[in-house]
Amino acid sequence: MRKARPASIQSAVQTAIRAAGGLEAVANDLSVGVSTLSHGTEVSEQRPGGLGVNYLDRLSRIVPEAAVPIAAHFAALGGGTFHPLGLEGSTAADIHRITREFSDVLQRHAEAHSAASASPDDYTVKEAQEQLVELDEMVSAAMQFRATLLRKAEGRR
Repeated sequence: MRKARPASIQSAVQTAIRAAGGLEAVANDLSVGVSTLSHGTEVSEQRPGGLGVNYLDRLSRIVPEAAVPIAAHFAALGGGTFHPLGLEGSTAADIHRITREFSDVLQRHAEAHSAASASPDDYTVKEAQEQLVELDEMVSAAMQFRATLLRKAEGRR
């Protein structure tokens, strides 16, 4: 694949292609040639639009992991972030999990601002990395709970 500017749609498409098994696997899944697929990842004035939203949609339906870099790209453009959710299991509706995860966030915050921290008035790099893990777990728990409630509110299971 061609070199793409980081945070560009071309970079997101290339990441999606890698997530789906590479150029040959994706070309086979989409029933297009490898050269056509590779050509579709470049910026071109003769063919504006790149790979095409229909192909990206089809690829993401065939290999859902390919949708993640595309969703992350557009979420970032919208000023947000994309965080995939797992909606299986009984914890999807467990309010206790949310409070437990929030407790972990508070604990990391207290540790980062304690006298035991190398930088008690701020987060160190390691503390920030650890806190991000805790925040991701809390956000996942909250969004899984929200998804379950939304399904119930809409009359679905």
